[in-house]
Amino acid sequence: MFAETYPNVEIVVVDDGGSFEVTDRRVTVLRCDMGGVGRARNAGLDAARGEYVIFLDDDDVALPHRIATLVDAAERHRADLCFGMTRRVITGSSAELPDVPTHVLSHGAQSFGDILSCNPHVNAVLARTSTLRAAGGFDAGAAHFDDWSAWLRLADRGATICSVDEVVAEWRIHNAGLSSQVIHLRAMKERVLALFDRLSGELTADGTRELAIVRRIVARNEINTYDDYANVMQAAYEKGRPFGRPSIELIEPVLTSSRSSSRS
Repeated sequence: MFAETYPNVEIVVVDDGGSFEVTDRRVTVLRCDMGGVGRARNAGLDAARGEYVIFLDDDDVALPHRIATLVDAAERHRADLCFGMTRRVITGSSAELPDVPTHVLSHGAQSFGDILSCNPHVNAVLARTSTLRAAGGFDAGAAHFDDWSAWLRLADRGATICSVDEVVAEWRIHNAGLSSQVIHLRAMKERVLALFDRLSGELTADGTRELAIVRRIVARNEINTYDDYANVMQAAYEKGRPFGRPSIELIEPVLTSSRSSSRS
């Protein structure tokens, strides 16, 4: 974080049951009592004083241009939410993995359907602080997807969202991580469906209808990793069923998951 090229950065560390110590006056440390990642992120959001807020998990890496790149794009597009690409890295391995599959989206302006089809990785998402707070922040009750729930609620409310075609963060993948646990339990599909069920009563009528269609697509496909989900959604686009709200009545395709060899 200290290598960030953007000149005006406030750093808030939320220590969720750990023993983090720092003497640098640029860093504010908040202590939490093992409340989980969603509550920890909300604590950081509550404490933030800047116009924008961005998050970083403790085992991941922010590239030096991350905030500068996203703030520039957010201000040019007057966006409430702006995200870039995330590079995946396996801890202790030189193996190369594909980036988190936000590449399935066209870069620039993003809709509710775009965010529904592909979840931007939290470490690469810059949000307008007031807008994220007004939407209720992160969903502490959404297992594994507290961030995706927040992005979808923002998009459903009509927030202006944009993306950039640039890697701004690294996601370190290791066996002890939450995503690894979900893969080992083969629980990705279950978690996605649970998130959609949780959101169904919180969205607008249009958002709820669109979510229901995507839920049926997920239920009919084999989805073991997040990449499987992104591949299924990309196939839906390619089969001619765009997710723009005016096109929501088009016939739902029957898809077969394009299995990915990468870890998510």
